[in-house]
Amino acid sequence: MTKAKRAWRKANAYVRSGQHAKAIKWLSRTVEVLDGEAPRRRRVDGLDAGYMIGALVLLVALWIGAG
Repeated sequence: MTKAKRAWRKANAYVRSGQHAKAIKWLSRTVEVLDGEAPRRRRVDGLDAGYMIGALVLLVALWIGAG
């Protein structure tokens, strides 16, 4: 089953069960898949993974410079 069809079925199941907020999420996911866009990045506790990697690189650079 394709990603779009799976997302569409999930959205329909949530509509039938009355969980409209979840249905909206899955309908927007269906549109993203059909448009060929990559899914949005998930954030961990409000921090983007790019910032975490940047901070790690900076920390390693400071550690090497101090050593």
